[in-house]
Amino acid sequence: MEITDVRLYTVAEGTQGQRGADAGESQYWGGGWQTDALIANPMSIYEEYRDSRTSWMGPGQDPFVVELETDEGDVGFCANYGGGRYACDVIDTHYRRFLEGANPFDVERIWEQMYRSQLPYGQRGISMMAISGVDLALYDLIGKITDQPVYNLFGGRSMDEIPCYVTTHMDVMEHMAGEGFFGVKLAAPWGPADGKAGLRKTEEMVAETQALFGEDTDVMIDAYMAWDKEFTVRVAERLRPYDVKWIEDPLHPGAVTEYRDIRHDIHPIQMAVGNLEFGYKAYHQLLDAGAGDIIQPELQWCGGLTEAHRIAEMCKGHGLPICPHGASVYNYHFVMAHTNAPYAEYLTVADGTEVRPIFDAIEGEPLPEDGSIDLGDDPGFGVELNHDILKPFGSAD
Repeated sequence: MEITDVRLYTVAEGTQGQRGADAGESQYWGGGWQTDALIANPMSIYEEYRDSRTSWMGPGQDPFVVELETDEGDVGFCANYGGGRYACDVIDTHYRRFLEGANPFDVERIWEQMYRSQLPYGQRGISMMAISGVDLALYDLIGKITDQPVYNLFGGRSMDEIPCYVTTHMDVMEHMAGEGFFGVKLAAPWGPADGKAGLRKTEEMVAETQALFGEDTDVMIDAYMAWDKEFTVRVAERLRPYDVKWIEDPLHPGAVTEYRDIRHDIHPIQMAVGNLEFGYKAYHQLLDAGAGDIIQPELQWCGGLTEAHRIAEMCKGHGLPICPHGASVYNYHFVMAHTNAPYAEYLTVADGTEVRPIFDAIEGEPLPEDGSIDLGDDPGFGVELNHDILKPFGSAD
């Protein structure tokens, strides 16, 4: 058995969760609160780029799809929300040579060949998003060949169903208050540029959230790399009375020493890190420095399931939980198969008023019911590809 065809697609503009950088969307953004509400971000310090993501996002944050087919007609795919046409180009002109003619079960060798070959120009960002897409497509393919769900390829069910927390925004959070999620994570609207007013408003936001969801619901804050050390510590000091579970990614990637110091300063609030780290070596540095409490690799960016599994094993040695960042069927299979991945994230999309599918490019996406997800036993990731909204990479507009 061998891989005989590698097909690449971009995703039609204007479809749910797939509009990409031109619409100011990243990851699963599908309009609504993700683009209309105020959200602190790495560009918030610049007034002209603060309010609109369309003003600074680039096509590297567009989605893409990779589809693999064998000589026996089996097909696996991944719909990745980062990398766009650049990731397609890397796969098409470079990684393709390691895939065509390869046995799809040789995941480790294929992964290593892709990774080693991109060392001179990659190691982060686009090249790793491309590797992640291929890796996830391989596992989807293997699951379909063996008639097994992907979680069975990594040890089977570690739980009957997956508890979820919900990520939303203060402007629309009331719609998720009765959906059974164990926790709520809020996109932070303010950062250092807002001074003391930003500190005060953040505290008021958390107080309102706790009053709405109740004291039994965990509250978390996603700072999306928009804060600095001082703002993070001062926010944490104000939030001590509210029993906040964690603050997520307040600093830029690679801030190992700073995260170690902040983690100590904000205790017992936990530090969640890893959204924009790539490859197990970066996570080894975080873990070795004691820089995080909740480790959050992005499966569709960090290197796929192959790399996330390595990171999970390192976390186990440190006694730390791993909770993949973002919401996707890929994350759900990972969480199901790993005992130190105790829960998953669900991200509201569009206007944030209902629990609904995140991707239009994926058909059959599992959804939380009463705050939990029950994965079936369909082969692969158990979802299908919606070809109606795909455009072959390199085709004319």
